[in-house]
Amino acid sequence: MTMAGRCERLRGDVRCSTPLDEQGSCVTCAAEAEGLTLLTRSGFASVREMHAMLEENDLDAAMERVPPGRPEEAAQPLWNLYVPRDDAGRAVELLRGDWAELLDAPDAASAAARGQAGIDLDAGGEVSCPACGHRFTVSRDQAECPECGLSLGAPADAAPDEAAS
Repeated sequence: MTMAGRCERLRGDVRCSTPLDEQGSCVTCAAEAEGLTLLTRSGFASVREMHAMLEENDLDAAMERVPPGRPEEAAQPLWNLYVPRDDAGRAVELLRGDWAELLDAPDAASAAARGQAGIDLDAGGEVSCPACGHRFTVSRDQAECPECGLSLGAPADAAPDEAAS
């Protein structure tokens, strides 16, 4: 598979960096030209969950598969989540509120501790998934939670928005 490169357009103070499709077009910039605002880019499960929550709150959300920027994204693609430009503020507040409620949940401290603990993929062995707590055997070749699908890996292998954090 040949990767087509990344978008170089500036969106405010940030370079877009969305992988280009086979025609050399940027799906993110095309959506913004249609009046949509990108809220996030992540795996299908988390984007679908946020999409459903926005729709439950009467927001017209849209999700779109992002062209693969790395070979592994052909099998596990990233997805963009959009809302109309005029609804972006409300959408962001709803998503922040959802996270705030989650952080007040009784299991939030243990989930945060799991997320802070490092996982040595080279060492292998049994680990607890940082997202859901499921225990499973991990290796460099099998670094995905069988329960929730979280893909574990080094920041260099992360999506551009995740690698920056």
